Amino acid sequence: MDFASLIPAGGLGAVSVGGTLLAVVVYLLNANRVDRREYQDAIDRAEKRADDAEARRAAAEARVDGLQQAVDAERAARRTAEDRAAAAERANGGQP
Repeated sequence: MDFASLIPAGGLGAVSVGGTLLAVVVYLLNANRVDRREYQDAIDRAEKRADDAEARRAAAEARVDGLQQAVDAERAARRTAEDRAAAAERANGGQP
């Protein structure tokens, strides 16, 4: 077996250029994978913040609805009391 046939036509320099090119390609693929992972992590964090904000908004909206119902109930009670007071005043001939 002739070892000279195993050496590329460009000599050993061709192997190192190919090896260097391969190393650069592997490095770029790895860097791309890392960037994608970081990008996906950033997206996941942003989605979690958005979900948390939506939950806080829904809780605040529910609280506002509850407070509005309490205000409406108090207004209805005040109107009922005013109506009773007016009816009692009319029944007493205009005397409070």
